[in-house]
Amino acid sequence: MSLEMIPATPADGAELTEIFYAAFVGDFNRTMFPHTPDVTAWWEQNFHDTIKRSIATETNEVILKVVDSDQGAIVAFAKWKCPTSADRDRHEHLDMLAVHPSHQGRGLASKLLKWGLARADEEGVEVYLSSSPEGKPVYEKYGFRALESFSPFPEYVQY
Repeated sequence: MSLEMIPATPADGAELTEIFYAAFVGDFNRTMFPHTPDVTAWWEQNFHDTIKRSIATETNEVILKVVDSDQGAIVAFAKWKCPTSADRDRHEHLDMLAVHPSHQGRGLASKLLKWGLARADEEGVEVYLSSSPEGKPVYEKYGFRALESFSPFPEYVQY
């Protein structure tokens, strides 16, 4: 299996949306973002527009994808918000990281996370993120610690 991490393109919106829905199956995400035609279309358009805008204007948002070349499919992605020189509170923010369940446990989350951590080291800035309980072990492995937590639903804790 050959896995390649590359920038996402506007045409990836539908595939990124399917990865999102496959990876985030808990009550919190299903309540906030039900898998309905309208919400699915919104996610597809949101990914498309974010990527298109980042290419056209070099915004601080970066969406990386991991492609399984054997399948010819996207199997993971991360959405990073990177600081600009104009940002008062300069930090990297991991907005979203999703790995398709069929590829979880293969180091793809680490690969996508390391990209942002290396960039933050180069910039000399901190990294912030929110996590589900399932993601907590991955982030703690890289030195993250909870600054605050809350539970919008009993089984969900944000780190």
